[in-house]
Amino acid sequence: MPSRRVVFWATAAVAVAAAFGQAWALRWTCDDAFISLRYAEHFVQGHGLVFNLDPNEAPVEGYTNFAWTMWLAFGMWLGFADRGIEAWAAFWGGACHAGTVLLLASIAWRASGGRALVPIAACAFAAIHHAASLAPAGLETASFALLVTALLRFAFELRCVRDAWLAGFVGVLLALSRPDGGLFVAIVGSFVLFDAVRRRAPRLLVGYVVPFLVTFVPYLVWRRLYYGYWVPNTFYAKSAGDPYPSQGLVYLREFFRCYWVLIPVPLLPLVYACRRPDLLAGISHWLGRRPHVAVLAFVLPYLGFIVWVGGDFMFARFVVPVLPALLLGLDLAANRWRPVWPQPALALLLVGGLLLRVEPGWLGEWNPERNPYGVSDNRAITVAPYEPGKPETRAEVMRLMGEVLHGLFDGLPVRIGIMGSQANIAFRSKVPVAIECATGLTDVRIAHQEIPRRGQPGHEKGYRRLMSYLIDERELHFSLDPTFAVGDLTDEWRSVSFLGGPARIATYDRALMRELRRRSEHVVFVDFEAVLDRYLAELAGKDREGVRADYAAFRSYYFDHNDDRERQRRFEDFLR
Repeated sequence: MPSRRVVFWATAAVAVAAAFGQAWALRWTCDDAFISLRYAEHFVQGHGLVFNLDPNEAPVEGYTNFAWTMWLAFGMWLGFADRGIEAWAAFWGGACHAGTVLLLASIAWRASGGRALVPIAACAFAAIHHAASLAPAGLETASFALLVTALLRFAFELRCVRDAWLAGFVGVLLALSRPDGGLFVAIVGSFVLFDAVRRRAPRLLVGYVVPFLVTFVPYLVWRRLYYGYWVPNTFYAKSAGDPYPSQGLVYLREFFRCYWVLIPVPLLPLVYACRRPDLLAGISHWLGRRPHVAVLAFVLPYLGFIVWVGGDFMFARFVVPVLPALLLGLDLAANRWRPVWPQPALALLLVGGLLLRVEPGWLGEWNPERNPYGVSDNRAITVAPYEPGKPETRAEVMRLMGEVLHGLFDGLPVRIGIMGSQANIAFRSKVPVAIECATGLTDVRIAHQEIPRRGQPGHEKGYRRLMSYLIDERELHFSLDPTFAVGDLTDEWRSVSFLGGPARIATYDRALMRELRRRSEHVVFVDFEAVLDRYLAELAGKDREGVRADYAAFRSYYFDHNDDRERQRRFEDFLR
């Protein structure tokens, strides 16, 4: 008969392998990950942590995951490039996901004093589809969840000053991974303060605080000096300072509807946090109220934070970091049950329920007409066909468009405007300047706008009110938004096709357009210089006020960006 230790760790090994295997099988790269990849690439190339290579543009912090971006840069420095860096990100995301499962098993075993039969939380977390699908997406989601779980371990028990130091450094990594990591840092800080006062050991608090003083504070000062703000530009772009509780409640509601079996799980730590602690020799601290209180302290405030900010446009992404803590409450509760047979029964029931998730029908839709809440399974959209009936996925089409533009724009000072799902194009095209116009992630002016009305979380700013800014100040050449339009120019004049990829001309740079036409016969656009010549040939018979209005549009589109004094003189002579 195998011992409990053998059964427990054999089950844990299966859960760890299943977690990594599922994550690797679901590997993909989220479009937002290409923002961090572009920053990492420019950093490795020696340009600094910048999105755009514009000497007249101040650096903009368009990422929220400094630590993860540095890890991507390390991968690039090692030689991983193009699809290799995507594999690097996917591997480490899967490894962190599997690492969280292993850490949950380790915490459960220690908390039980070697009495547990199966790691309930580890098995359950490995069975959550969206935790596995978000792990290899190229973002920091899995590493953030791993660090949150590691910090929770120190909230359970702080044995010595060394533990306080380790907790402090884990907290620093957490805060460097995502700004909302600061919430967990503060929560654990309250536990450390409690221990320091109760045990009359101020060294515990000093040990926890010093890592922040020597690493995180200098980082904050650098951020303020380098980017000009104490928080990332994404804080303003995604309106994190504006409460959106109605959307946040919808976000949580739909998640728990999908994973219905998790709905009663928070009740167990709540019950045991209020009950009298067991006083079993050797493990009374672990079986007392504190671990259950720590679970609630991690889960409830963070769920409140999700409600406050309105959740996220990616389904489940904001909930994943606290799922390990929530599930760990089951292990802590099971440790207090005298018979051990309910443990594997609970694990099987939980895993089965999680595998039988009930996804809403609109989850794979990005079209707002078919998606009522603006929350979607981003992976389902990315790996779906770009057009019905065609095999190419959205990710493959974006990759191809980026590579096409890289061949066309190589060495040219091109400025493009991209939308929220086109960071892939910006990364692969290598254009010097790419302005993310949907939210303003890479542009301070767009990000700091007031929200006209609430909508899809993180996508409410837009550029429509800042057309003159993009044209006159940012001198945008092309917009990849097919609906881009400004002034009275006809759609025909603004349309351009790059080897079949449609775009819009924001400002007509004649030297650039001539060079693009020379580079490829498949670049299709209206020769605006020929349009002007035809217009000037008929100038004598035109109405003066009509010409004045047309000339204002021509100036914004062409004359303000090209030295064409002869044509301009003819217009001004006529209007004079």
